[in-house]
Amino acid sequence: MEKKDKPKSLLIFCDKHGEWKGKLEKLLQTDEKITLLALGDVKFDVLRLIHRRRDIEILKLETRQMKKREKGTGVKVTVRRRMQAEPLQK
Repeated sequence: MEKKDKPKSLLIFCDKHGEWKGKLEKLLQTDEKITLLALGDVKFDVLRLIHRRRDIEILKLETRQMKKREKGTGVKVTVRRRMQAEPLQK
């Protein structure tokens, strides 16, 4: 049997230092899917950034309670660059 080549999304783990923002900017220049993983309070920063940017399209959003309760809830967001930004509605 032959394996079918499935396009994989690029993975970025988001941490509290904010280095993931620069990586996201670089990867958004390509037209590939990008998966962002975040835990704790960082997930709010990730969701806030994605919501604020009109040129980013959310393809999939998942939340999960981590096995270790002290880690809290994690979020996994798959995004890509929107081909044309939507006009702002006032």
